[in-house]
Amino acid sequence: MDHPAVLLQHDRLDLVGVRAKSPGADGASEPDPVRGGAVSRITDEVLGHAQDNDGIEEYDNPLPTWWLGLFAVTIVWGVAYGVNYHFVAGDSQLSRYRAEMAAAAERWPVSEPGGLVYDDETLAEGEKIFETTCVSCHMAKGRGGPIGPSLVDAIWIHGAEPEQIRTTITEGVPEKGMPTWGNILGPAKVAQVAAYVVKLHEASGAGVDGASVDGASVDGASVDGAAPDGAAPDGAAGVDGADAAVDGGGEPLEPLAAGQQVFEQYCVPCHLADLTGATGPNLVDDEWLHGGELEQIVKTVTNGVPGKAMIAWGPILGDEKIKLVSEYVHHKANP
Repeated sequence: MDHPAVLLQHDRLDLVGVRAKSPGADGASEPDPVRGGAVSRITDEVLGHAQDNDGIEEYDNPLPTWWLGLFAVTIVWGVAYGVNYHFVAGDSQLSRYRAEMAAAAERWPVSEPGGLVYDDETLAEGEKIFETTCVSCHMAKGRGGPIGPSLVDAIWIHGAEPEQIRTTITEGVPEKGMPTWGNILGPAKVAQVAAYVVKLHEASGAGVDGASVDGASVDGASVDGAAPDGAAPDGAAGVDGADAAVDGGGEPLEPLAAGQQVFEQYCVPCHLADLTGATGPNLVDDEWLHGGELEQIVKTVTNGVPGKAMIAWGPILGDEKIKLVSEYVHHKANP
């Protein structure tokens, strides 16, 4: 007697014509025990060499009609899909990639080479950088101060185009007190702060022209105390040396007082009035990055620190004022 599992397997194979019951004596097909009705064209002819596989034999019977119909539908669908996908308007991997890139470009705008991006996120980052590194010289909202010129008037000494602004920030203007920020901030942050400066100027409503404003002019005159072409601003001594700082009545000050006056005019924005440092390092602690001897301080102030925010003050202050401010710093660091 066959095992029930074998009988069930035999009955399932009847559905696809692999194993079927023998036709009746009159040649008619026997009823299908599962679906009902007759299984057509059933034969006992064995396909190939008959093998005993646990009592299962493969007979040469045709596939069911529904199976053949499924094959036909699959072939038709495959041809139609292939033509549509590759030659009509199918959503190919390439088209999906392009759509995703277009959506990303709208969400995160990318400028052309040399251009700037003005989306809210970029401007917010630019404002943070400006308030951290630029306010000390250019003051809040770019109004300008004793060192840095105004960024919200009609005068652009080094060009008002976005790329010119970025170049000015990157390369600086050492002879006028503008440090080189490219190595400090990096290209991405330079672009962000440049975009912020452009929008800051636009928000001020100031145009761009060649007229002189507050002592500034586009052809190289001084701007808020910054000297062009190596000239010393505000009566400061040039590189040849000149008069030391004077008080309000024109009388020469004592060396330390004169040095303090120079420090407060030029150095406070970065090093603060108490010399504890902001953008610039602390000058009254025990660490001297470039030497704490008087001669070393003079050299640092004169030549600056390339690659950092410390500019070369030699062409701006001149030998005499550099000596005075160096003595003042040395005295404050060694009371």
